[in-house]
Amino acid sequence: MSMQKPHSILISGAGVAGTTLALALARHPTMNPKPIITLIERSPVPRTTGQAIDIRGPGVKVIRKLGIEEKIRAKHTTETGITFLGRGGQQIARFDTTGDADNQSFSTSEFEVLRGELVQLLMEETEEARKKSGTEVKTVYGELIESLNDEKDGVTVNFANGKLESQKFDAVIATDGTGSRTRSMIFPEHKSLDCVKPLGFYIAYFTVPRLEHDTDLWQWYHAAGGLAIHMRPHRNKKTMGVYLSIVLPSKVQSPEIEAVIAKGVDAQKEMLRDRFKNAGWQIDRVLKEMDTTEDFYFQQSALVVTPKWASGRCAILGDAAFAAMGVGTSNAMIGAYMISGELANVKSNDAGEIAAALARYESGLRPLAGKNQMPPPGFPQLANPQTEWGIGVFHAVAKTVALTRLDKLLMKFGEPSEDAWKLPEYGF
Repeated sequence: MSMQKPHSILISGAGVAGTTLALALARHPTMNPKPIITLIERSPVPRTTGQAIDIRGPGVKVIRKLGIEEKIRAKHTTETGITFLGRGGQQIARFDTTGDADNQSFSTSEFEVLRGELVQLLMEETEEARKKSGTEVKTVYGELIESLNDEKDGVTVNFANGKLESQKFDAVIATDGTGSRTRSMIFPEHKSLDCVKPLGFYIAYFTVPRLEHDTDLWQWYHAAGGLAIHMRPHRNKKTMGVYLSIVLPSKVQSPEIEAVIAKGVDAQKEMLRDRFKNAGWQIDRVLKEMDTTEDFYFQQSALVVTPKWASGRCAILGDAAFAAMGVGTSNAMIGAYMISGELANVKSNDAGEIAAALARYESGLRPLAGKNQMPPPGFPQLANPQTEWGIGVFHAVAKTVALTRLDKLLMKFGEPSEDAWKLPEYGF
């Protein structure tokens, strides 16, 4: 009687979704034989920077099952809540976190971490799991998929940069972000860009040195024209994360800003200097530090809504499949956990069985991801007014919500119940 061959699995994209999937596959207690995992990332080096992200709801249960809850908690940014600031920098309204992993504030999670630190932790845990379990994990930077062909005996993949030879995999999971190139290869019948739904929202991220008067609150300062300056603490107490956001009056792409993005970092910084030069508050400090920062990144923030996530031996996961505001990280980690669990239940390399496993991931997660994907009505426009009058109205509403603690009720109302959606059990 022949033994089952190990699944060979290609993961394209070493962000949160891809590294969580690699860890879940390497650490799965019932997957036998252990899979052969190839993780590729188009960036030539690990991306250690990025904004603060959080983990909520069923995502917290996933990190508990993977054994990394306390390690993620230890990397908390130390953010204690959010405060909205007036023209003079005075506090208008403040919302504090509860410190309870299962009852978090709408702004700050008990598992609020920097994206780069979370990915680094996931990679370290995957390496530890590799050593303990004997799972074969190969990570290749500076490589991406050139083409793929889903065949009866596997997916033949050709790579763009020659760091890997053309080879066949039992499953291919694309986790290469909102602008995924692989999405249209898996689903050629759907135009990839049609899946990206603009919010009229652009944001720059970078790090500045922390000063004595900086706090552990997320400080949010509005300026007319849909502009905002956000400053958020880092765990090291030596730096702060700055976010400069531009929100258009409607949910559309800006041809002007898209053209600037295409021109590169210098043009992006020049545009931000011009738009924010009279914004007020700490803008002079922020723009000065922006000139010399080494981790500047500017992008459109958008939703991704795709008709399908799985096709044969291939699937998309994370922002490539369902980019969302606020719950994207949690949904990506939940999806990675589910894919690993479904593949662990496959007892052969048969195309039909693997396709069925990936289809179960999609049908299982869609109810949760669909419920949480759309932002609150009017977001982000209502939260980022275009006029001083609009900013005044927003501040008045925020102050009322803070005084009445209405945010706690809204959070409770928006949480999915166990009856509505329950995290599957896969033996972790």
